[in-house]
Amino acid sequence: MQLKDYLVEADLTYDEFAKQIGAANAGVVAKYVAGRRVPRPQFMTAIAKATDGKVQPNDFFPVEAS
Repeated sequence: MQLKDYLVEADLTYDEFAKQIGAANAGVVAKYVAGRRVPRPQFMTAIAKATDGKVQPNDFFPVEAS
């Protein structure tokens, strides 16, 4: 599941989610959502935990079907 979709489903703001994962601010989450930044390993783990596994590290790396 994409992080953007999870945040909509969970009715969370970027700021609320940033606090849940220990990110500095909402801008960090906005960059993750927009694909302008890939989370570092500690944030990937925090995101997976905060989303109960709905958003996984592989969700940040698009793979095209062949």
